[in-house]
Amino acid sequence: DIVEIISGPFKREQAKIMRIDKTKEEVVVELLDAAVPVPITLKMDAVKTIRREEEKEDESEEEDEFQ
Repeated sequence: DIVEIISGPFKREQAKIMRIDKTKEEVVVELLDAAVPVPITLKMDAVKTIRREEEKEDESEEEDEFQ
């Protein structure tokens, strides 16, 4: 899934969820705009879902058509 970070130093950045830890209520994300992918651990309430994985797959197919 693609999320927007809604609090902390990366506020308003978009990121991809890499892992979810429901017991600790944490998510590990990688920023989409970062030159080097760095995993960042955040609380679940610090992110807001923008796109689900199914929508992302459809979008990547559309991007292939334009390239």
